[in-house]
Amino acid sequence: MARRGNLLDDVQIRRWVAKGAAIARSDGDGLTFTLSSAGTATWVLRYRVSGVRRKEITLGNYPDLTLAAARKLARERRVDVDQGKDPAADKKVLKMRTQMAWTVRELISDYKEKKLTTPPLAEGTVYYRKWDLDKIIGPKLGSM
Repeated sequence: MARRGNLLDDVQIRRWVAKGAAIARSDGDGLTFTLSSAGTATWVLRYRVSGVRRKEITLGNYPDLTLAAARKLARERRVDVDQGKDPAADKKVLKMRTQMAWTVRELISDYKEKKLTTPPLAEGTVYYRKWDLDKIIGPKLGSM
C-alpha cells in the first residue's frame, strides 16, 4: 500500500494556529501536526516497529520546526523505522545517558549547592561536610 504524503501546506497550518482549536492532522507517511487547546503546535511521527504496537515520537514544535524541516526529519526517522530501529527508544536512551553522565565532582557540586546552603544545618555540620567532600571524597573519586 502506497503512503500518501505532503497533504498539508503552510497556509493551512498558520490558519489552524491562529484559530487555536485543538486538532491533529496527518501530512501522510506518519507525520502529524497536532495543536493543543493551550496553543502548543507540535510535529509528531507515528509509526510501528516490526508491525507491533503503534508508537510516536515528537519531532519538534511549530514554528521552530517548519513544515519542510519536519518532513525531512520524518523521512530520516522513517528510514530508521524501516531498518527495524525504534527512534523513540533511541531518544529515551540518549536522554538517560546524558542524565547519567555526571561525574562524582559534578554530583558533589550539586549536593553542596542544594543541600549545604539550607539553614536547617548547623554551621559546623556544613563546614565538616564540605571538608569531607573537598578533601577526602573529591580528590579520590572526583573524576569518576
